[in-house]
Amino acid sequence: MTQDDGQARRDPDRSPEPEPGAGGDPAPGPAPSSWAAPGGGAPEPPASSPGWVAPGGAAGGPGHDQGQGYGPGPDFGQQGYPPAEGQAPAQGTGPAFAPPLPPPGYAPPGAGGPAGYAPPGHGPHPGYGQYGQPPYGAPPGYGPPAAPRPGIVALRPLALGDIFNGAFGYIRNNPKVTLGMTAIIVALASLLPAIGAGSFISDYTVWLEESPLDEVDFPMSPFTLVAQFGGAILSFVGTAVLTGLLAAVVGLAVLGRRLSAGEAWAAVRPRLGAVLGVALLLLLLGVASFALLFGVVAGAVGLGVAGVDIWICIVAGLLGVLAWAAVNVWIYVRTSLAMPVTVLERVGPGGSLARSWRLTRRGWWRVFGILLLSSFLGNMVASVLSGPFSVIAAVAGVVENRFVADTIYAAAIFLGSMVAGTITNPFVTGVTTLLYVDLRMRREGLDLRLQAAAQSGADAGPEIYLPEPPAPAGPPPGPGYPQQAGYPQPPGPAGAVPGAPV
Repeated sequence: MTQDDGQARRDPDRSPEPEPGAGGDPAPGPAPSSWAAPGGGAPEPPASSPGWVAPGGAAGGPGHDQGQGYGPGPDFGQQGYPPAEGQAPAQGTGPAFAPPLPPPGYAPPGAGGPAGYAPPGHGPHPGYGQYGQPPYGAPPGYGPPAAPRPGIVALRPLALGDIFNGAFGYIRNNPKVTLGMTAIIVALASLLPAIGAGSFISDYTVWLEESPLDEVDFPMSPFTLVAQFGGAILSFVGTAVLTGLLAAVVGLAVLGRRLSAGEAWAAVRPRLGAVLGVALLLLLLGVASFALLFGVVAGAVGLGVAGVDIWICIVAGLLGVLAWAAVNVWIYVRTSLAMPVTVLERVGPGGSLARSWRLTRRGWWRVFGILLLSSFLGNMVASVLSGPFSVIAAVAGVVENRFVADTIYAAAIFLGSMVAGTITNPFVTGVTTLLYVDLRMRREGLDLRLQAAAQSGADAGPEIYLPEPPAPAGPPPGPGYPQQAGYPQPPGPAGAVPGAPV
């Protein structure tokens, strides 16, 4: 390195003079005050400019000569490398002034950082990348479309609030059918039991007033027995028919259809035999359950008679009753959807119980919780509505005329049952039917079929809930075979006719 080169390195503002015999005279005039930035351009500000930051120190401080900073240092050649020994700096290099370093969080130019890299505190929206959340800065309406809602619920798997809102919604949307039809059926089903209750009170009062010595041992007359048992059968049939009618109304209210009483009856009339058959099977299950409970209690009493310690008998009886209750609730939940299955899927009684058993598999606790909550709300509302009539029935006992007292008692029982049943039966049936629809959406993709039916605009009937036929057994056909039922056709070349051999 020559002395002039060293002087130029010490004084960057001084232009180096050419050596003698270098092939040209130096250009006259004063030396420029600063070198141009790499790549040309306007002269840079002086070294004292606050925009020039030397790596490793303050502006123009130590570390700049080593080329460790952002941009080339003085006497650096092309691509930021220093010139070789004895070589003059390249044109456009020299005491260049680098632009300010970017703030923390930004990648320098050419660093290959991710596009849109933001400084700390300015990152994307917390919901970025999650399903249903639009990216940061996306226009309104971005994301997957919402499920259509042509009727009382959205056509997607339902939450607890959706099921309860739908159960109230179909009553509000069609009160003439839901409340009016329910009131008529409940009134017919409650009339004979109310008469039987009034006759029983009259017979029981006579039995208490007369002495057992008068050979009045049985407190119920034949009329009371007929009214009691006939009323129970009538109530059983009426409840089954009402449940089937309301299930059809709810099933089509999901698609936005408001059935009239005649349309609901036309939909359920071909299924009356299956509806009564399912109700009879459920009744037999209940009878068997109470027989099992009687056997548990009788077994505990038999242990006490056999001389077993009384505490052991009590503990055994309690454990048996708890086990009976658990089994009874488990079976009730597994068979709770049999009535909607019978009406909407047109399945026989035995098949309806089996279908309900399969639908509630791997979801017992959820079905149990929803049914328990709906039953609790229904019983609470029924107690509030029938409470005043129960008070009237209790006060009727102070009336001296026995016929008038019995009539008041029977009328109060009848009105209380009709009012409570008219309000609670549609709600409980609506929850059960919507729970059936929800399980089919989750397990079988019923929501897609309902969406297609809603978008087509056609008035779908209960046949929309018929299960799809199973796919044919065996492997799917290979390429070159026509499309068969249940198998998709493999894609062919552009312009090929579907179903034609390739």
